[in-house]
Amino acid sequence: MIRFFLIGLMSTMISMASLYSVAADNDKAGDLCPDANILSTVIDGMCWSCLLPIRLAGIGGDAPKGAASSKPFCMCADELGVPEWGIPLGFFQPSRIVSFSPTPYCMPSFGVRLADDNTRAGQGRTETAIDDTETSFFHYKYWVYPVMQMIEMFANADCTYDGATTLDLAYFSEADPLYQDDLLAFVMFPETVIFSNPIATSICTADCAQILAGGEVVENYFCAGCSGNLYPMTGNNQYSDDPVRGTSLLTTRLMATLHRRGQAQLTMGNHMIQDSCEPNYAPMLPKTQYRSSMLYPVREASSQPKGGGGSSIPLSTGCCHKLGDSVLKWGNGRLVPGREAFVYLMYSWNDCCLR
Repeated sequence: MIRFFLIGLMSTMISMASLYSVAADNDKAGDLCPDANILSTVIDGMCWSCLLPIRLAGIGGDAPKGAASSKPFCMCADELGVPEWGIPLGFFQPSRIVSFSPTPYCMPSFGVRLADDNTRAGQGRTETAIDDTETSFFHYKYWVYPVMQMIEMFANADCTYDGATTLDLAYFSEADPLYQDDLLAFVMFPETVIFSNPIATSICTADCAQILAGGEVVENYFCAGCSGNLYPMTGNNQYSDDPVRGTSLLTTRLMATLHRRGQAQLTMGNHMIQDSCEPNYAPMLPKTQYRSSMLYPVREASSQPKGGGGSSIPLSTGCCHKLGDSVLKWGNGRLVPGREAFVYLMYSWNDCCLR
């Protein structure tokens, strides 16, 4: 009886010590895990102009490359397979939040740490390679954030394919060993051996030049535009001195990884306004489907980029940017000393049939 009492007492003491450690860690959250105050800035912190263009019945502006054809009507099959007529709608819908932090288990979107990492598993780091090139590492949190459904602004079931209506943590990098190791990532992305080389990187440089000229480059899948090479699909990146560009690259890598795993789908194209009108599996990232807007540390929706892009590079006049767009156009002045966390709101182009 005494033995069981002692065991229970020791378990209680260990639990209290763990809780004290977590509490002490949360007391230091201001330094290690800042709060982006996402929920308190739902309205004024969001880039509303990024929803545009809104194309209804084939009218309303130029849709991104790969979107459904301009048609006045659409036809989808219901649950019984009976065709139903409707009106096609296409727009960029804000639906996900991606946050990055070098601190494990940090959720900068809300200023909370999930747990005290006594094991140092998944610890962020800055390393120096054999050729003296420094690399940095960021952990991510991938949130389902159906903001238009949350504020009851748009809740049409025909255009809400995942059925999400509330905030939810969908995935985080600490639970993904492939994200933390270049060799393990090779298992899911064997094409890394082909695309992760200087030749592919030089092709990506040409892609960046075309993007700076105002074009959209989607042919070279292995490129992340001006952010660099898409491979390897891990949290390691060479932009230790430019975390804005580094996290922009990691955002593209994350979306590519989610598409490969089937956790993100193709929601643009003619298949969305005909036949079953359901998203398709897209193992390769549809780059034109997405836009991104920084929410933290400096919101794109409330500030314009500062000078420094160069006379030949026009600064962005909007409050969101395409995947792979040059940080010289939108990222100047968005790096704040002492704030190592970054939060982005993701917009996805949705083609749907209103019935």
